[in-house]
Amino acid sequence: MHFRLSSLILSGCALWAAAVVTTWAQEDKMTPDAPIKNFRLPGFDEESGDRSWLLSGDEARIKSKEEIEVSAMVLKTYAADDPVTAQTVIQSPLAIIYPSEGIAWGTGLITIHDRHDAYSIIGEDWAWHNKEHKITINKDARVTFRESLGSIIE
Repeated sequence: MHFRLSSLILSGCALWAAAVVTTWAQEDKMTPDAPIKNFRLPGFDEESGDRSWLLSGDEARIKSKEEIEVSAMVLKTYAADDPVTAQTVIQSPLAIIYPSEGIAWGTGLITIHDRHDAYSIIGEDWAWHNKEHKITINKDARVTFRESLGSIIE
């Protein structure tokens, strides 16, 4: 009787362990195959915990654990001293986002506006790096200033 009870307990533990491992492996591989509509994802400063960016889009597709494709992307960046008011608004019809790294890029059109509407930038083939506070536009970049530049260009 004792042998049979021990055997049952061991079998039960083995089944439970197999179920846990199987579930864990499936969770690690699970990605939604349907697009996420009206997608929103905030990013936070590692030191202060304040919001540093907010990504939104009409639709997002999870490509992998680290990569998201967003259509009609709107990316708002925030200053460390003001996590409520967007400092910059970046828009693109299609972008690839790596949220954990704070990186986005796209080969298509990008438009950038500051919060005071003092300038706008458009171009193509771009990359955004949150940690470096840098946007690179590799093709057809154009800047329009709506305020006086003073004596900068003389």
